[in-house]
Amino acid sequence: MKNIRQKFILILIVLKVFILFSCNSTRYILPVFNKNISHPEGVDSLIVANSDSLIKYLFVDFASKQKAEKLAKEAWSILNRADSIWQKLKKVIEDSTKLNSGVDSDSSFKVMAESTTLLKKIKDNLQTAERNFLHSIKLDPFPLNTKDGLAQTYMLWATIERPEFYYEKALAIFKDMINYEKGEHLLFYKLGESCFHLKKWEQALLNYRQAETILLSTTFYADSILSEAPPNDSVKNDFHFNYLYSQAVCLARTYKAKEALSVLKRAKEVAPSIERKNIAERFEEWLNWDNGNIHAAEEKNYILELIGKEKYAESVSRFEKLKRQLSDQFAIDEIDWRIAGLEFKYLNKKRHACNRLLNIIKKNGKASHYPPHLISTYEKYVTDCGIMHYHLGMEYIQKAEYKQAQKYLDQGAKLNWYGNYKCQLELAKLNKHDPQISLEIIEKVLQDQTNLTIAERLIALEIKLSALRKLGPQYVNETKQIYHQIRELQRK
Repeated sequence: MKNIRQKFILILIVLKVFILFSCNSTRYILPVFNKNISHPEGVDSLIVANSDSLIKYLFVDFASKQKAEKLAKEAWSILNRADSIWQKLKKVIEDSTKLNSGVDSDSSFKVMAESTTLLKKIKDNLQTAERNFLHSIKLDPFPLNTKDGLAQTYMLWATIERPEFYYEKALAIFKDMINYEKGEHLLFYKLGESCFHLKKWEQALLNYRQAETILLSTTFYADSILSEAPPNDSVKNDFHFNYLYSQAVCLARTYKAKEALSVLKRAKEVAPSIERKNIAERFEEWLNWDNGNIHAAEEKNYILELIGKEKYAESVSRFEKLKRQLSDQFAIDEIDWRIAGLEFKYLNKKRHACNRLLNIIKKNGKASHYPPHLISTYEKYVTDCGIMHYHLGMEYIQKAEYKQAQKYLDQGAKLNWYGNYKCQLELAKLNKHDPQISLEIIEKVLQDQTNLTIAERLIALEIKLSALRKLGPQYVNETKQIYHQIRELQRK
């Protein structure tokens, strides 16, 4: 009985000591970044436990943070270098297309060798940038700027190889960033750009719209983690214009011309400069072509690319087919004008080209029959028609086919274009055996004080002098005046 009482007392003493120790203890051993975390006084132990479980997801130790920042900075520098090389490569490619050199020429081999070297440098830099960005993110996953750099690396990579693969990688990164930062309008725009390059028009449109919504709903629109732009109305309009213009492009890609035009109207209202407004107006003009027939406008663009590849016969064939699908007469006129240019310059159908272009002019009568925004277009048709008739007339003169030359030059002289005096000058030469007709024509030529060069004025005066002499002695005084004018011009 005594032993039982002693054991009970011992248990009570141990329990009391344990309770006392528990109440006075102020330290717990919690593994966070392999360090012991103190239990601060005045904080409940349960709160401490919850906080410690979150710390490893919210904070990075200072050493890792410093190393991550250094890696990210180096990666950005390498990415910028890759972009500079890419700009140089694009210029090399553009310059090479202007050379039109043969496949086996030395210049072609040099261009090919330089392009290969530059392309390798770009890939090497992108691989290094990717590696540094990934390492930085592993050390510190929180900075959005680092993730943005990795996404930009993939965006640039997509321009040189495997576009779908790299745009998808960029898309995944932007989606991940938005999970952490839903108030960044620029992030939604970049996500839209990735979708756009992948031809996911609807998704791109939704993201562009979300970018606009966030931009307009916040007063700190330029206080962006991803933008160094100062907060002012001009910057806001610049962002807003980009977001609206991108929406219009997506709507056009899905053949919603009316909706695209509505968005473009808003874009013009916020355009931060005349240049940006002009960009929107040119796109608006493209959308309005053939009463908003986007399919036809796309086909026209494709044919223009064929012309750039010197596929002239195929281009004319497709233009003829396209013309039958158009409803707007002004669009039809444009296609006829383009066909005429190809026929005259490349397909040796010069008379047919002259006739085609003349029919446009005869059908419309004068520029006032065109809508105001197309008057300059009609004037271009008249000018090109005049040029064609002049050059064809000169070709007939070289062939000594003067009757044909007379007809084409006469038609060119009747058109209201800047060079009709050239046709008249040649007609005056052709009609030199009839001094009266020659004199009447040359008088019209000499009335043009703006376009005539000194050499052309000399020719005109000599023709007039010859005509006056043939007409008889009653023109002696005028003949002397013309002679003195010729002498003065010759001294110049």
